[in-house]
Amino acid sequence: MDQDEFYEKIPDWITKEKETWNHITLMAYFCHKYQEKHKVRFRLVRWNSDPGKGKESRDFAKLTKIFLPENFGSLPKQEQKNLKEQVMHKIYNYINWMFDFKFRRGEKSVTGTQLFLQPSMINEFERMYSAFLEKKNQQGTFEELISWVKKNVPDIFELHEIEEARDIRMIERYAENHNLQPLSPERKVVQKAKELNLI
Repeated sequence: MDQDEFYEKIPDWITKEKETWNHITLMAYFCHKYQEKHKVRFRLVRWNSDPGKGKESRDFAKLTKIFLPENFGSLPKQEQKNLKEQVMHKIYNYINWMFDFKFRRGEKSVTGTQLFLQPSMINEFERMYSAFLEKKNQQGTFEELISWVKKNVPDIFELHEIEEARDIRMIERYAENHNLQPLSPERKVVQKAKELNLI
């Protein structure tokens, strides 16, 4: 496969489910983002018939190993599969972060795949990604709470606005200031929020 053939296959590869992705798909997505941003193809280091043997592909294989746990090889097959899919999502987001956030403007830009292996870049992304996942998990938990409240304590919405997780803290303070009983709507909602680790 030459580079023209590789570029022709990119749209098909990158639209498949992340569970099917590997280091070559990651390289393809990198090339897609590069072309999308700079309006030119990224010039890959030449390979002999197999894109998996090129430098950029090897860089994404190394990155995959960095993000996988050290004991990955000793884990059960299903756990390996789940972890690999999570890492594909993570690297997909890492590529997006590089192009759409870290180097979205200014003189600096993404010039190659080696940049993704720099410890300073990985550490900066890890902090951002961890905060993103925590916020996403909290949002999912908050939606679970709202669903429970609608079924079990619907009258709370007539007494208080609940639009985000911090509103529960205000309801908790209200319940404490007014010495409300355990079976009051406020106390029930606060108790459920605590069970869900929202507060």
